[in-house]
Amino acid sequence: MISINIEKTFGFISKESISAYAAKTKAAREALENGTGKGSDFLGWLHLPSSISKEHLADLKATAKTLRDNCDVVIVAGIGGSYLGARAVIESLSNSFIGLQEKKNDPVIIYAGHNISEDYLYELTTFLKDKKFGVINISKSGTTTETALAFRLLKKQCEDQRGKETARKVIVAITDAKKGAARVTADKEGYKSFIIPDNVGGRFSVLTPVGLLPIAVAGFDIEKLVEGAREIETASGVNIPFEKNLAAIYAATRNELYKQGKKIEILVNFNPKFHYVSEWWKQLYGESEGKENKGIFPASVDFSTDLHSMGQWIQEGERSIYETVLSV
Repeated sequence: MISINIEKTFGFISKESISAYAAKTKAAREALENGTGKGSDFLGWLHLPSSISKEHLADLKATAKTLRDNCDVVIVAGIGGSYLGARAVIESLSNSFIGLQEKKNDPVIIYAGHNISEDYLYELTTFLKDKKFGVINISKSGTTTETALAFRLLKKQCEDQRGKETARKVIVAITDAKKGAARVTADKEGYKSFIIPDNVGGRFSVLTPVGLLPIAVAGFDIEKLVEGAREIETASGVNIPFEKNLAAIYAATRNELYKQGKKIEILVNFNPKFHYVSEWWKQLYGESEGKENKGIFPASVDFSTDLHSMGQWIQEGERSIYETVLSV
């Protein structure tokens, strides 16, 4: 289970100031539960773990098996929340040198559609020549420029190399239930498809098919992942006392530090595998808090590497920062 230690902050803020947030955090949590706050149309993530059925997980696992059985390489095409959550999980759990191993038990996962570099796309399509590859196309609208461009190239190459029938089997769409260019293409071509829920924003979508399918294709147990998420859902529930609610304590600490002029939060890790956890975290907090000319700026560093570049600034630069250290 996750734990939190805020003892090091008490040189800057007091225990009493944190405890004073108990009522505020409870009110905020109740507003989420009751859907009475701003953005209440997009709260599908709040109880997402407990809403995932065994049948849905079985469908995802069966689709992942089809891709694993028929592909040496699987391209995850998406940008922002459409790929960062999955990449964070996959890279944090994978062997750092899996791509260099000659014998692989799992397909190689490669990402596309998250930039507009012609060099990247040229090198990717060149690499894929003569490869047995499949594509997971993740786009709610189907018109996001980066992803649409990459998918158009990958779809044609897959059909040319593997034939239309095989391509239909190894291309999966994760998109809107009824509308959008990606839905039209999926229906026309007969691709297996999964739905991105309307009430779940991209940055929160790792426990939807957006994240779960790539993670399953990579060979990881999505049932255990969802089980862990359900435990956290319970542990941060509306009736959990403030002193036992890690999410509430973290929120209170961040708010109090912000009031004291600490406007930059730096997420620190000490393992290169967690780089994309930090990238995902930056999107979660940047998109959620960067509103109305307010909000804590989320930054990240990979220690000890960045100690030899950013360490000087962190130690002796302007005192507008605080660090949150991720330890596993």
